[in-house]
Amino acid sequence: MMIEIIKQELKNLKSPLYRNSIYISMTSLVTAIAGFLFWSVAARLYPSSQVGVASAVVSAINLTFTLSMLGLNFALIRFYPQYRERAIGSSLVLAITASFAFSLIYGLIMKNSESFSGVFSAEFLAMFVGFSVVGTAYTIISTYAIAKRKAEHSFVQAVLFALRFAFLFLFVSLGVFGIVGSFGLGLLLGVVYGIIFIDDLKLGIDKEYIRDSFRFSLGNYIASIANVAPNYLMPTIVLTMLGKEEAAYFYIAFAIGTLILFVPNAINTSFFVEGSHGLKDVKRTLKKALVFSYLYLTLVTVFVWLFGEYVLGLFRPEYVNGFGLLKLMVIGGFFVVPVNFSITILNIQKRVREVLVINVLKAVLFLGLSYLLIPRFGIEGVGWGWIGAYTGLLIFIIPSL
Repeated sequence: MMIEIIKQELKNLKSPLYRNSIYISMTSLVTAIAGFLFWSVAARLYPSSQVGVASAVVSAINLTFTLSMLGLNFALIRFYPQYRERAIGSSLVLAITASFAFSLIYGLIMKNSESFSGVFSAEFLAMFVGFSVVGTAYTIISTYAIAKRKAEHSFVQAVLFALRFAFLFLFVSLGVFGIVGSFGLGLLLGVVYGIIFIDDLKLGIDKEYIRDSFRFSLGNYIASIANVAPNYLMPTIVLTMLGKEEAAYFYIAFAIGTLILFVPNAINTSFFVEGSHGLKDVKRTLKKALVFSYLYLTLVTVFVWLFGEYVLGLFRPEYVNGFGLLKLMVIGGFFVVPVNFSITILNIQKRVREVLVINVLKAVLFLGLSYLLIPRFGIEGVGWGWIGAYTGLLIFIIPSL
């Protein structure tokens, strides 16, 4: 009996759900390792004060990605089966245009911040805007590969992006500019490859696609901003409240804590793709996904408790100061997983209003709790805010499903 089950599951590995999940997981794994390597090398080559400022700038660039998506990354997955390549051209044009506008505005706002007064210049603004546009294109193209059930291309993009750590050695003399520039050049490598693999790319606005996906895109756009904006704003908040060194310790621990969720997130994304293509047995697939995700999180929790301090110490000994936050982030993962899968089910059902409410509530809870707890617990206050936010969401979500 057991042998038959194993044989059946091995056959399933050839299905789009498993195949896409594997490549998305591999992409996330490469991203996790590359992020660890990038910031580890940066922490060894650059002073912690420069790492703290650069982490805030990189987070700001990542935030412009989210602002510039306009919900098109969700629409690409949900509507690709219907519109195919007509969707990618429209998405690229709209997202890149939005990215230029948002990054220019954000960059000018940074000009007036004391935290960035030592690095801001016309050259800095040009770099910030340029890399924001490149990063937006990277995200759209990677999403297109996943929606097309060709996630191996997204994986190759991630491998090329991972090479960004090599640039750190070349730009040490540039300080903060060297770290941010290395990050941006890695994105550029991924975009160049992505443009090559897109089938029949025609840049332009497909009015039918935009009209059909508008409501879905808009709802998910606002929801996605509410979802990730707190993560990208938090480094700046910590920098302002606790200083440059604490911002560096926070960023490394928080980044590792969120990247640890790469396996559940990959399964969740593939679940969304297959649900958009018409997945038949949703409940059975969801149950398997949750069981596997919790088994993975249990193993990761044990690993972090045993070796977390050693992992943080690889950056520099002082980065062990983030160990308490890392442990809290891992515990929070057990609450994050069911919330994220619930949001995916709602998106498959096109229940955009509920998705929006959940993400806005999460943003309010996470930012609010963290802001209140940071003065008392330091960077660990962010971890308690993370757990509190997702616990509150679960209480809210369960009755609505």
